[in-house]
Amino acid sequence: MDPAEAYAVAMHEKFVMDESFSNVLTGLAASAMSLVEGQKGSLPHFTYAEIKPTEGEPESVTKLRREIHALERLIALVEWWKTAHPAFGEAWGALIGKKQEDGTFPADSVEGKLTMLEQALGHARPLDDLAKHLTSAAIAVTTWVQIDTSQKTREAIKDALEPLKTLRVLVAAETASSIAGLSGTINAICARICLKERLAYEEAVVGRKEVSVTGSFSSGMRINAALVANTSWLRAILWSFVLALREETLTAMGFNPLPLVVLDDPQGTFDPRNKRKWAQELVRSANMPTTDLLSSQLIVTTHERNFYQMMVDHEKFVAQQGLIGGVNKISGVATVANGGELQRVYDEAKANSNDSTAREYIRKVRIYCEDLVKFMLRSVNNQIPDMTLNELKEELRKLCKAHVAPFDRKAFEALINALNESQKAVQYINEPHHKDDESFGVAEADVVREYWDKSLLDKIHTAFGVFDTFELYTGEPRTFPWAKNVIEFPDGHKGKVKESEMQQTGIAAAAKTDGRAGDGILTVKEWDAGDKVVLPNHDVFQLAAGTLDPVAGIGDLIIVSNYAKINPRNLVVAASGSTLLARRLNKPENHSEIVVLTGQAVDPSTLPQPIIVQPDTEFRKIVGTLFTSHLLPVPPIDPEREFVAVPDPNILDKTLKGARLFKVEGRSAEPIALEGQFLITRDKPVKADTIASLNGRLVVGIDEDGARYFKRLRCHKKIVVLESLNPDGLTAAEVLSLDGSHSLPKITEALEVIGVLFELPISKS
Repeated sequence: MDPAEAYAVAMHEKFVMDESFSNVLTGLAASAMSLVEGQKGSLPHFTYAEIKPTEGEPESVTKLRREIHALERLIALVEWWKTAHPAFGEAWGALIGKKQEDGTFPADSVEGKLTMLEQALGHARPLDDLAKHLTSAAIAVTTWVQIDTSQKTREAIKDALEPLKTLRVLVAAETASSIAGLSGTINAICARICLKERLAYEEAVVGRKEVSVTGSFSSGMRINAALVANTSWLRAILWSFVLALREETLTAMGFNPLPLVVLDDPQGTFDPRNKRKWAQELVRSANMPTTDLLSSQLIVTTHERNFYQMMVDHEKFVAQQGLIGGVNKISGVATVANGGELQRVYDEAKANSNDSTAREYIRKVRIYCEDLVKFMLRSVNNQIPDMTLNELKEELRKLCKAHVAPFDRKAFEALINALNESQKAVQYINEPHHKDDESFGVAEADVVREYWDKSLLDKIHTAFGVFDTFELYTGEPRTFPWAKNVIEFPDGHKGKVKESEMQQTGIAAAAKTDGRAGDGILTVKEWDAGDKVVLPNHDVFQLAAGTLDPVAGIGDLIIVSNYAKINPRNLVVAASGSTLLARRLNKPENHSEIVVLTGQAVDPSTLPQPIIVQPDTEFRKIVGTLFTSHLLPVPPIDPEREFVAVPDPNILDKTLKGARLFKVEGRSAEPIALEGQFLITRDKPVKADTIASLNGRLVVGIDEDGARYFKRLRCHKKIVVLESLNPDGLTAAEVLSLDGSHSLPKITEALEVIGVLFELPISKS
């Protein structure tokens, strides 16, 4: 099928959609088909058979034959067009259609059929709009049906509930009748919980919006109690009403499905003269046998020790006592310590003369004491949970001596004395062998019980009460104890430091290698002349603890600015309490009222504990280090002295005077020197023949190829190893030689790095 025929067939099949379009397009397709039929005899027909290579024929010959065949077809088409193009053009013009005098096209032409198609589309557009509106109407009807169904359901519910409106009067009448029936019970309960007053309760009446209570001063003379009664009297009536309602409800049900009663500080609703009566009423129902209908399982929380003693000591409340630690920022839940189990275990041991149970009693006494003291000390440090009772006592003693509230109160002094091991009972409690040692038994439990009841119990509960009250009334608990500052900074030899001049004479830049941080590969650029650098208001101290590793080690010197601004994460020295600290300063976002000083260590086992200090502590910024541990004696180990005075101030002349500074660009010198800091070097490099004298020192080593490495130098006879300063293990050491032996590069000179200056002084003070 040729192109013209295929076009006609496709047009005919594609647009047969409805009767109007079909009639138009059928005529158009017929015209195209007639044109094809009229010209088919004159169209050239060529068969393009595939030219296949003959056996043994080269591929180039086959390709040439194919090209000749294509050219022959093209020549034949050109020859046909010379004779046939007038007829084809005339036939094509007749198919398209020529415009007539009235501006129209013949009906059988393509233009004529297209005109009829446009007219058909114009007539169909209103029907399309109608279809859209019908679709919108159908959606609206569906939505309306859903809403109407829901509305009818609601109206049906409303109609079904309509008869219940008449029950309001009945409910009001029944409520009034019930309250009136409670009057006798209310009066009886009120007489039990409240001392007799001139104003006596008569009845309670339910109105439309309120309950009115009527009282009387004498028989037959009633008055609205709200006009004359005090708050305590009205609260007593309210409690009597609640308890009477409970009693009537349980009586009507015939059983008690939930005997639990929970009261929080109930004595706060009574004046002091009625508290005893109120305690009697609570204990009366709580001490009833569980088979009694009105018995209750009572849980009472109170801050008032007097009310607690009324219930337990005077009214003989049969219950277990628990001490509650409140919720605060440190502990998000309330903690209850219950000592009732101790009595039960002891009673069992005595009743059965069981030494094993007696040892269990002694163990539980120790655990109970430890839990209470740990709760009170929970915010001191993170080691408290692992401490024994004796260690906890010593921690209390330290806080007491340091005047840390509330542990400096007399209640805690008494508790510390009560936990003294001079007491035989305390020795039994702390004795670790009683877990399995059968030499402990009922006799030792008797000693512990006597001491517990007469002394230790009262003292530990009193201390706990003082602690809980302190947290309650001071808002946020004092989780961070402040120690009074009783120490000053040692002499920093400010004058000696000021006399030492250094020259800023170059840049130590990261080499263009793999760019790995801490690889120690430098490019040193020296200047002909440099600026003088003087430390005008600075001190120098000797580091006595490994809190700044790996920046500085024990025995090295630290340069301290007396005026530089201190920012979070800076290295600082501080005097806090009786301790001199050299650490990194941190300011927690969630506790702006404190500053945390953290130490650093390469060895995790030696990592120092963080220390919390006041924000107004005197800090001084560490602005440099001097590696002089090989020149000075190692300072004595003192947990309260992380830095000390320099034993020989003349060491400053030997190190700083005439030293050269190279500014670090890049991260190749990490972790000893960071970008923007300055390497402090000797004024002259050491030549190859004396390089062995720098064994173990930090150097900038230079080999015969001119490569420079900032590393630690180690000499092994003729072999020189430049160790990496980066502890990540990713940077290899460089192996050189002193004389070029072993086919190793020769080290020609080394520049000793005697320290690092973190920042230049900005002004003189």
